[in-house]
Amino acid sequence: MVTSTHTATSSVTTTRRRTLSLSVLGKQSLSPLHNLPSEIIIHIIECALRNDRPSDLALISRIIRHFVNIIIYRTVALDTAHTITLFHRTAVSPHSSSLLTHVKRLAITWGHEYLTPSIEQQLQRIISRCSGLRSLVAPSLEQVNISPAASFHDGPFDLTIRSFEDTSDTFPLDSKSQLSHAYSSLTHLRICEPGDTWQSPSSIIAAFHGAPNLTHLQLARRADSNEDNDIIFADDIAQLLSSRKSLKKVVITIFEGPSRLPPIALHESSVWMLVSKLQEFDSRVVVMEGELGKWSEGWKDTKEFRCGGHPVEFWDMV
Repeated sequence: MVTSTHTATSSVTTTRRRTLSLSVLGKQSLSPLHNLPSEIIIHIIECALRNDRPSDLALISRIIRHFVNIIIYRTVALDTAHTITLFHRTAVSPHSSSLLTHVKRLAITWGHEYLTPSIEQQLQRIISRCSGLRSLVAPSLEQVNISPAASFHDGPFDLTIRSFEDTSDTFPLDSKSQLSHAYSSLTHLRICEPGDTWQSPSSIIAAFHGAPNLTHLQLARRADSNEDNDIIFADDIAQLLSSRKSLKKVVITIFEGPSRLPPIALHESSVWMLVSKLQEFDSRVVVMEGELGKWSEGWKDTKEFRCGGHPVEFWDMV
C-alpha cells in the first residue's frame, strides 16, 4: 500500500514537472524578444553567434530558429568539392531545400579546372534553388549558364567571374535566351582576370544579353599581347562610355604578359597607355594593376559573416 501511494505521488510530481516545463516553454514563445522588429532580433542573434553555436540558439524556439537560418544562409561560400556536395544535399532535400531561399550572396571559389560533370550538375541545382540570390561569384561563365532555370528576381544583381571564355558552342542561342531575364537585373559585372582566348569588351557584354541596366563594369586585359586587339579593346570601352550614360564606373585591370613586365614597363605597355587616355577624358574610368587570385579573397571568414560581417566590397575600394 505504501508502495502504491509512493508511485501515485511520483506520478503526480512528474505530471506537475511536465506541466511546469510546458508552461515555461509557453512563456518563452511569448518572450518580448519575439515582439521586436526583425532587424533587431537578427542583430541580437548575430551578437550571440560570436560565442554560441547556431545549433544551440536554434533550440530556443521555432521563431529564433527561423532567424538563425536567415543569418547563416544569407552568405554561402563553396570552396571545395566537399562543401559543394554537402550544400547540394541541403538543396535537394525535401526537408531543407527551402533554406536556400535565404541565400543572398553565393561564392563558388572552387576552380573550374577541377570541376567534374557531377559537380557541375550539383552547382546547377544549387543555383536554381537560390531564388533570392543577389550576388554571385564564380570561376567562369559556365557556373552561371549551367542553370537556365535559375530565377534571379528583380532588384540589383552583382556578378563576379574570374575569367570570361566564349560559351556559344556550349550554350546555343535558344538556350541562352532563357537567361535574358536573369541578366536584365544585372547592375554590377566583374570580369577579374584575362581569359585564355581574346574576347572584346563588346562580345563579353553581348554574352549577357547586353546587360541593359549595367552601372558598374570591370574588365581585364593582359599586357604585352596583340597590339591590334589592344586598340579594339580601348575602342570598345570608349564606345561603351559614349553609349551608356548609366555607367558609373568602368575598372580596367592590366595584368603582366608572358614576358612578366616590371611595374614601370607595365605602365608603358600598349594597352595601358591606350586606356589611360580614356581615363584622362572620362572620370568614370579607373586603370589598375591586376593581381591573379585576388577575385576569390575575402570569402573565408564564415563566422564573421554570421555575426553581421560582409565580404570586402570591391566597388567601395575603387
